[in-house]
Amino acid sequence: MDIEAMSPRERMRLIQMACVAAWSDMDVAKEERTIVLELATQLALSDAEVQTVEAWLKSPPPEFDPYTIPRAHRQAFLQTMVKVAEADGRIDPEETETFRLIRELVS
Repeated sequence: MDIEAMSPRERMRLIQMACVAAWSDMDVAKEERTIVLELATQLALSDAEVQTVEAWLKSPPPEFDPYTIPRAHRQAFLQTMVKVAEADGRIDPEETETFRLIRELVS
């Protein structure tokens, strides 16, 4: 993932989408939380942004239109979502449906 090529807004959208993935089965597992917070560190988010992410891990983040993700970053967003959802060792039907919709986006 080429984080340097992402704007600060795109980085926040990526982490927001990671939180959406964590919530897609309506339960944020400890492992999913860990992956999301590690991603926040990789993205070099500010303290205020990390606080936003922590809030999103306590209650679902606002939805956004995935079609606003720049084409150049869509594959990275999908890979991030899959990594978060798989972190707890299971893929629920709700997560599978979310992936299907996002795969349509990147194709």
